[in-house]
Amino acid sequence: MSTPAFSVLVPTRDRPATLRHTLATIAAQPGDDYEIVVADNCSGPETREIVQALEPRKVRYVRSDEILPMATNWERGLAACTGEFVTVLGDDDGFLPGTLEMARKLIEVSGAELVCWAPHTYWWPDTIVPWSRNLIVVDLRDGAARFESRQVLERFYAGAIYFDGIPMIYNAFFHRGIIEEAIRRHGGFFVPTDTAPDIASGILGLHLTRTHVRSHRPLTVRGNSGKSNGTAQWARSLGAEQREIYFREERVGLKGMIHEDLVPSPNLRIIVASAKLKCKAAYFPDDPVLKVDRAGVLEEMVNTLNFEPEAYEDNLRDALALAEKLGIHVDRATLPPRETRERRLTWGPAATANGAINFITVNGELANVRTVADAGRIIDALLPPIEFYLDS
Repeated sequence: MSTPAFSVLVPTRDRPATLRHTLATIAAQPGDDYEIVVADNCSGPETREIVQALEPRKVRYVRSDEILPMATNWERGLAACTGEFVTVLGDDDGFLPGTLEMARKLIEVSGAELVCWAPHTYWWPDTIVPWSRNLIVVDLRDGAARFESRQVLERFYAGAIYFDGIPMIYNAFFHRGIIEEAIRRHGGFFVPTDTAPDIASGILGLHLTRTHVRSHRPLTVRGNSGKSNGTAQWARSLGAEQREIYFREERVGLKGMIHEDLVPSPNLRIIVASAKLKCKAAYFPDDPVLKVDRAGVLEEMVNTLNFEPEAYEDNLRDALALAEKLGIHVDRATLPPRETRERRLTWGPAATANGAINFITVNGELANVRTVADAGRIIDALLPPIEFYLDS
């Protein structure tokens, strides 16, 4: 049997309601040059039944008999992948009808070993964020560009770009050579194991490549379902239950997931900074340029207190705790007051500061959408076909 061009790794942990639709979006891809690897993290029997309903030739199933930390389960799944290019798709995410065709064209045009994108977004009807339920956020941009990986890595560590601007394996295809080099150097790909594996993979990808290509047209749909760990971090005031499950199953708790130079907090700025610190220690401990400005992290936390006004007091408490640890005095009179914000379902085109319309939000209820597969078909219908080109 020939080596497949693509491996799609789907780690899953007891989410059969969304998993079946995620797998359907992959299995519907035209062509026979790809495989699906499902890494089942000790789920109930329904997960196995869903996988067994797929075409056996295209799917490989590995299951753990105990609940593993996320990075450990991802590593087990990665070991079962045989494709030339590998991506990870969450069990509430989805492919578009033409995802692999776009990937083939992008890789052919660019010759890149690492290609990435920022996904479209689908908020499942059961998401914990009520004002976003059943909304589809469609990215209207086209084209692709090549970037110097080191420059992006330095900008990320300097805080000039956010973590969604790096090529995480959750939103990228990694050539097998990158993965094998990571394993040779560090004994595994999802290392360190006590941090967010998606962010760590993006840092590692930048560290091990000279250049990478970023598609402005998304190749996948990020799904935010009721059990989404990412949403539980993003919406701090609403995600306590799911966060508790996640940190418990990671076996080290919140304290163990956060670098000792910071304070234990589910605040996203802390989580990202912790990943940077842990990855620096693992990948490039002596690099004088790639460092984390903890005072800058504190400043970000203060400046974003009203990103989620509902969590203002919790985030303020953690910011003050970090300030105390760093020996920085915070004048409470200079803090931004808590804002009030109307939360309601809205949809339509969204204009940027310069008037460009790069995104449009679709009301899934009106479009008769109920799953990430439905969302992918709507997005595909809204966007014209693309012939990939690289920006000069």
